[in-house]
Amino acid sequence: MTPRDAQPHVPGELKERGQLVASLGSSLRSGATSLGTVPKLLEQLLLTGGWMDFVTRLGDHITYERSEFADFVETLPLQGLGADLGIVERLIGPRPDLLAVFYELTPPRDRGRPKKADDVHNYSGCPAPGPGEEGTLPAPRKQRPNGNQVEAIMRKLAKDRPDLLQEVTAGRMKPYTAAVEAGWRSPRTTIPLTDPESIARTLFDKLGTEQAQQVCRELARLVRPSGDR
Repeated sequence: MTPRDAQPHVPGELKERGQLVASLGSSLRSGATSLGTVPKLLEQLLLTGGWMDFVTRLGDHITYERSEFADFVETLPLQGLGADLGIVERLIGPRPDLLAVFYELTPPRDRGRPKKADDVHNYSGCPAPGPGEEGTLPAPRKQRPNGNQVEAIMRKLAKDRPDLLQEVTAGRMKPYTAAVEAGWRSPRTTIPLTDPESIARTLFDKLGTEQAQQVCRELARLVRPSGDR
């Protein structure tokens, strides 16, 4: 973060960005996520990069580098959001386009991520609500197992397959499908174990005639008495 001397006449756009930052930070700290305004504010700041250059309502001109997004999120208002990366990620929700931007701006998660010693944190690792700011905050993001997690796929797509990332962000393909298309994951399906006909129909629809016949041969081999094998 780089605080700069306020100019006598700052562009209105920088003031508007500062207001966005202040509004988003206030909503995060008060837990006012049910109003539907937080995701929209977050979307504006992420997609426009407005968080990197803004003027606070106190007249402070604040700039951040792209590598300092975590600092922007964790820095206390009005120069930042005074929040936690986990909350930001959870608020994004199922938006692959915003998740792609978020993952590009943040390093891979690391257990025991250090926090600023000077910040005042509540149990979730976020600044405690100020006077008159009530509400509960979402739980901080937890470590998820490696493997088919969306974060790992999105990061790898951004690095190695930007063409597939574009399909995901446009909503034409799911992250897991893109990983299968790229050859990083094996195709999988869920088979309802209700009755043999349902199992057979699900396998046939997913595998096609040739592979389904191979499965039939393997099943026949497995169910034969051990002496006939």
